[in-house]
Amino acid sequence: MKNKRFMTLIVAVVTMIICLSGCSGIKKLEDIKVTSANIESMTPDGLRGVRLGLAVGVDNPGVQVSLSEISCSFKHSGKVLGMVAVDPFTLHARTEEVYNLKADISLSENTSLFDLGRLMNKAVLEEAVVDFSANVRLKGGISRKLVYNDIPVKKLLETAK
Repeated sequence: MKNKRFMTLIVAVVTMIICLSGCSGIKKLEDIKVTSANIESMTPDGLRGVRLGLAVGVDNPGVQVSLSEISCSFKHSGKVLGMVAVDPFTLHARTEEVYNLKADISLSENTSLFDLGRLMNKAVLEEAVVDFSANVRLKGGISRKLVYNDIPVKKLLETAK
């Protein structure tokens, strides 16, 4: 049960990364929809990290969009507990496709097992927030850095359902 909640959160974060890339004000980008998200592989990376293989279905009715420098930090009570970094990828124009993405999850050095244990309580988890940033480039060369701070985890979990 606890592992399922953690995996749902990770899928929600990756889904948010793709969805927020459509918030740049260009009409067609607003139509980008995530149609599915699954964790296909999970490989430990030392004692403080995990490498995930994700299969994310995306319906992109508009232009080609490239995302790079994608990062997300997970905070609770003002303390950064961990980071998620997603490898760069490109959403192809006018397609509904499943993209195989790689994501690295790492715990902050000052994060203890006690901090993580507290997050297993759903009420405490929903108090956490996420900061997100990514570079978004349209095929025509228009580029923009997106930065969103203090996105409530509660909102992400509701979106993932």
